Amino acid sequence: MQSITLHNHNIMSTPTISKEKPNKLVSRVLILGGTGRVGSSTATALSHLCPGLQLRIGGRNRKQGAALVSSLGENSEFVELDIYNQKMLKEVLEGVDLVVHAAGPFKVQDKCAVLEAAISSKTAYVDVCDNTDYALRAKGLHKKAIAAGIPAITTAGICPGVSNVMAAKLVDGARNRDGATPESLRFASHYSYSRLQKRSGGVGPTMLLSCMYLLDEDAIAYDKGKEVKLKPYSGVLNIDFGKGIGKKDAYLLNLPEVRSAHQILKVPTVSARFGSDPFFWNWAMQASARFLPKEFLRDKNKVFRIVQSIDPLVRIVDEISGQSLSMRVDLNCTDGKKKVGLFTHKKLSVSAGYAAAAFVLAVLEGSTQPGVWFPEEPEGIAIDARKVLLERATQGTSNFVMQ
Repeated sequence: MQSITLHNHNIMSTPTISKEKPNKLVSRVLILGGTGRVGSSTATALSHLCPGLQLRIGGRNRKQGAALVSSLGENSEFVELDIYNQKMLKEVLEGVDLVVHAAGPFKVQDKCAVLEAAISSKTAYVDVCDNTDYALRAKGLHKKAIAAGIPAITTAGICPGVSNVMAAKLVDGARNRDGATPESLRFASHYSYSRLQKRSGGVGPTMLLSCMYLLDEDAIAYDKGKEVKLKPYSGVLNIDFGKGIGKKDAYLLNLPEVRSAHQILKVPTVSARFGSDPFFWNWAMQASARFLPKEFLRDKNKVFRIVQSIDPLVRIVDEISGQSLSMRVDLNCTDGKKKVGLFTHKKLSVSAGYAAAAFVLAVLEGSTQPGVWFPEEPEGIAIDARKVLLERATQGTSNFVMQ
């Protein structure tokens, strides 16, 4: 067995879960991919929202891990490990109350190894998956999670994740408060470079890689209950993302929230779109989807090398301009009524961290029943827990509206 290197900062020997308020939680949380952009942001957000949590930061970069632990304070430690080494993974899960899987990209992971290990060790689980196939494989372990008594939430990031909960609240309000019948649901997100920022947190390359990985997949949507397959990065719409962002183009992509919202929220027409600034990123994505052979796009190593080759340019733009993330969820009902959810944060990296942290705290507080759930399922995030989750996830937003 390979050794695991620990950098300890006063970690408790026996983990316990408190039933008190979030800042009183004394659970031990392991964050895999903890030295990455999303993982480190999640750790930082958890330390702010709930200082009493005991945090284990799992990753392969010892130097980055030690620096992060130093910034987090005494209730943290770094664990050097490789998630593909099952012996190391099982060992580090011992004594952990919840594991956060933030070691993407999920597109390249053929098995749900972390979730399987969590079920085996009876450890609660949250992931920030943004890939449809991976999410469906995770749901395939639902019965095993129930048998083990383990609560698990997949696609629990910002979009998908918070966007799903926003949609669930809109649908629930339409049906149960207004007596209306939901007819169509549209998700849209926009990654926007903003000259108001000096630094972005370096998320640009990660976002670009995630989108490039989707260009070999048909964009699945639903039209009046029928599944339709559309070309990726097609179907452009000019969408108003509200104050500070304005109208931006967004394009169809195969995103997990489309299937889950259609199946769980029972909305007959569902689609999801994504766009970015500066405009040339959209041109590059359209050209790649149109002209690169499917065989090339399915070769994950080749796609990675493309993104790696332009990584310096992406980082330069990130450093000079900074970035923000905007989301919009539109619900139309058969009686003509419309409901809208808007979310804008000036720093995607910070926003992603608070989103994942909000799901972690909801699970630790007992909101999630045993099984594997999508964020919009009430067994995953209880209906009466959605308000608190959104309050936590929207920390630092420049615009958040639920109409």
